[in-house]
Amino acid sequence: MWNSYWIVKTIDSSKSAAIRSESELVHHFRQLIEDEKELHWRVPPGQFNQTHPLVVELNLDARTFQFKPIYLLKPSIPELQEILIRWPHSPTPALLVVPELNERILEFCRQIKLPAIDLNGRAYLRAEGLLVDRRPLDGRDFRFELEPRDVFVGKSANIIRSLLTDRDRVWVQSELVSRTKASSGMVSRIVQHLIRQGFLEKQSAREFRLCDPLGLIDAWVKADDFNRRSTITRYTALGGNPIEVARQLESSAKEQSVQIAFTQWIGGWLRHPYTEPVVTSAYVARLPEADTLERLGLRPVNDAGKVWLYVPKDDGVFLETQTVQNLPLVSDAQIYLDLQGTGLRGPDQAAALRQWKGFCRP
Repeated sequence: MWNSYWIVKTIDSSKSAAIRSESELVHHFRQLIEDEKELHWRVPPGQFNQTHPLVVELNLDARTFQFKPIYLLKPSIPELQEILIRWPHSPTPALLVVPELNERILEFCRQIKLPAIDLNGRAYLRAEGLLVDRRPLDGRDFRFELEPRDVFVGKSANIIRSLLTDRDRVWVQSELVSRTKASSGMVSRIVQHLIRQGFLEKQSAREFRLCDPLGLIDAWVKADDFNRRSTITRYTALGGNPIEVARQLESSAKEQSVQIAFTQWIGGWLRHPYTEPVVTSAYVARLPEADTLERLGLRPVNDAGKVWLYVPKDDGVFLETQTVQNLPLVSDAQIYLDLQGTGLRGPDQAAALRQWKGFCRP
């Protein structure tokens, strides 16, 4: 039975909540393992410290495995490394208990074979003769109250986009505030989140730098949904190679004070030539008028086309542009992101850009 000191009257018992304290984390963990239908948990007699179970047992296939819960509201890679140092010296494996296991923390737990579980039922359990790797359960939506839900959208994405303009730079928070126009509070939250995830590292009390830029880009790729963040219109072009078409588009956009930034094949090729572009694609603040299309020799089509214009739902793509051969391009990270899953050798150009020593460097 559970210890009689457990206080539950004032704590939400739903299956969806923003966790604010360790006591709430412990409480909802207790409810999770009590309600489990696939994994059979119990707390051995006498294994309580007031309200906290000191040890939990998993009974599976007539075998019993013991774990020592370690409760963390917002786990960081350095904290997990410290747990790993202590873990081999304990006869009972540690069990990381968190509100929500994101992919970065979960993958690190797999690498170091650290058992972990979150309040949504997602579990990675590893012990001698045991391996459980389970997705979240349906109907559960827990998270830490102060943890960003998605750092790859809106102003949060602008902070990451700015960081990735120079992967070697040592930053201070005020620089990101100035570049992104985000509040100092938001910048601080995102920076601390990225430090906990092991993407950033502190250089001093005020300074930090990217320590895993490619890992951060990979996480962005996993979270991205290109079709949801922009709308595409395709056009045929009467003549000219993609670079000539790009120059015509840029000149016309400049005349009409319309923001434009080239991306995908042409952006990758201009930054680091690998596959010759066959499509000219760009973000524009608004689509050309009919008379402009006629002057440029462009005609809308439903499929294919030689010119693809994207109207972004978030103008952050225009935040960190760069100029190559007098053409405005989105950032390297944005070009790489936009080339994913494009076909026409787009992934090949993306891979070559990523492997180039100038990638995400000014």
